Amino acid sequence: MSAKRWALAFLIGLAVVAGWIYAMRAPAERRPAAPPGPTAAALPLNRPPSALARLAETSAASAVAPPAAPHPITAPVAAKPRIGSEGYGPHIERAQAGNDAAAAWEAVEWLRQCASNEEKRQSYEGLRGERIPQEMLAQLMLEADAEGRLCQTVTARHRAMLQELALRAIRGGVPHAATGFAELVSPDDLAPGLRQEVADAMRRDANAGQPGSLVGVLARGTAWGLSDEERLAYLVALGEMHGNGGAALVRQWIAQRAIQFKAEPTPQQLAAAQTVAQQIIDRARANKPP
Repeated sequence: MSAKRWALAFLIGLAVVAGWIYAMRAPAERRPAAPPGPTAAALPLNRPPSALARLAETSAASAVAPPAAPHPITAPVAAKPRIGSEGYGPHIERAQAGNDAAAAWEAVEWLRQCASNEEKRQSYEGLRGERIPQEMLAQLMLEADAEGRLCQTVTARHRAMLQELALRAIRGGVPHAATGFAELVSPDDLAPGLRQEVADAMRRDANAGQPGSLVGVLARGTAWGLSDEERLAYLVALGEMHGNGGAALVRQWIAQRAIQFKAEPTPQQLAAAQTVAQQIIDRARANKPP
């Protein structure tokens, strides 16, 4: 789960193929219980860029030394065999009526997939005839069409459940639910108490060493009130966990302006970040099954 970019010439050929793979990935979410915030219908879904644009960022990535700006990458959500012609609608309702946090997040993912499926399908259509494997393109279009059929039973009433479902998943400790929700909404659209709850959950997951959450807070943490010191520690932890060398990764990303800080970290700040990062890594290792 990561992303990067590189040079123009190679990008044109390579970017297209990686885009398809990325376009097949996405999640979603919804609601608060206490503070009276705006309804989910009023919350803007930050649509992912078109497959081709996303592609240019991701595919051209792995060939370059310094990684590009982090983008939370979500696991592909395939249509489950248990979902038939009834589509996602009844299953979203069942998740909303229950109290299973994992089921709530799965419903959020379906809602987000449905929100972006038409745009994704149009992106594929626009790539017909391009110098890419047309068999792969045809397969992706078939899958988008199948997804579209499952989305036909998703109505405005289901979309209005987004925030409720997402917050249930966050409060239930579903990994990456907090950063996934933060990707979908603007913090300014939430009541202060709810905004703080989401930010605290982002910290909780990142401090537990969840890689996807570490990437998410690096990409969006500033908007949600996370400090430069926190983000610096998360960046170092991410680099160490992936064998890139935390301090070296910090220098690369800052030089590439992939991660923005108010000021370049001092040696003292970097040393403090490395201490916190090691604590995060230790927690992540302790929580991993043997």
